[in-house]
Amino acid sequence: MIPVYDSTKKLFLYLFLLFIIVTPKLVSAEDSASPIILRVAVINQAASIELSVKGPCAIKTLYSDALIETCDSIKAKMVLPVFDGIEMGGKTYKIFGIKITPQKEEAILINGRRYRGEIDVIRTSDIKLLVVNHIGLEEYLYGVLYHEVSHRWPIEALKAQAIVSRTYALYQKSVNQNKEYDLTSDFYSQVYGGRTSEKYRTTRAVNLTRGQVLTYKGKIFPTYFHATCAGATEDASELWDVDLPPLKGVKCDFCLQSPHYRWENFVTLKELKEKLSAAGYGNFEKVFALVPYEKDASGRIRTLSLITDKGKIKIPAKEFRQIFGPQLVRSTNFEAEVESDALMLHGYGWGHGVGLCQWGAYFMALKGYKADEILKFYYSGTEIKLVTSK
Repeated sequence: MIPVYDSTKKLFLYLFLLFIIVTPKLVSAEDSASPIILRVAVINQAASIELSVKGPCAIKTLYSDALIETCDSIKAKMVLPVFDGIEMGGKTYKIFGIKITPQKEEAILINGRRYRGEIDVIRTSDIKLLVVNHIGLEEYLYGVLYHEVSHRWPIEALKAQAIVSRTYALYQKSVNQNKEYDLTSDFYSQVYGGRTSEKYRTTRAVNLTRGQVLTYKGKIFPTYFHATCAGATEDASELWDVDLPPLKGVKCDFCLQSPHYRWENFVTLKELKEKLSAAGYGNFEKVFALVPYEKDASGRIRTLSLITDKGKIKIPAKEFRQIFGPQLVRSTNFEAEVESDALMLHGYGWGHGVGLCQWGAYFMALKGYKADEILKFYYSGTEIKLVTSK
């Protein structure tokens, strides 16, 4: 007969061991064994690239990761898409895509720009090259912040941008899982320049906010941002199929001294006619005026009315901006004036206007606001949380 004391002791020991085995471990972003990897298209639709790898590397098949060969290094070789595969330094790999994995960090150079991580080189169906950089989330941000804000800005503004850029990257990763890449390296996603674009202070801002993302009701969302709102941020639903309280827009007086608060540009009437005709907006000869037909709550133009010798033509303002480019039409908050041979544009702000106003964040930081206060101002009702998994 087993004494009651011994039986209780054994039962307690059994339950304790069972608890250790089956209880899940909470893993923070800092000690996660599985780093979050992003796929960034750094080159697309290229006729060729120049590729170098400093030190040993492996060349593998795409997706299956079967080893093709190993190299001590790759010295400045031209890579070309060919009908039956990919040609590199005169050698043809009869496969539509290869993965290059270096042994050393920061070892890859593409067209003279250095990258961390590994790359996929893909021959597309139209015989062009797509280059995708596989890079850790934090290392990706090292190469982003320098292009999105000045590394000389106050650290709290840099931290706010780091959290916003991290959140936006993860959101894009979640919606692009079935595509060949999560993000592009241009302003259509976030400008990313690889290792070549890293600076001490922007890297420090990333490290100080490591793993921090912005959430609404516990979930990440598309944390859009722009340079200067010029008085009020935009409701995201005016531009995209996004209807979220944090992206409804706020009044902002912080960016009044931004160098992009006001702008002026012009387009010749000849170019105006050619580009609008090519976009399907009528075959007119003369332009008399371009006036707002409808504005939204932020004061930006929703619809334009082009008054011509053939009558009035209505054009969505966001499409007008796309037709002539965001460098020329910096925002949809502008006035237009027809002169002898040109359309003069006098506008306010730079960018689509949704989410974080970067110059507003800059001046908020100068006034002593912390990163979390800046983010709560521009994205109301949100919380900062740590990423805990892929």
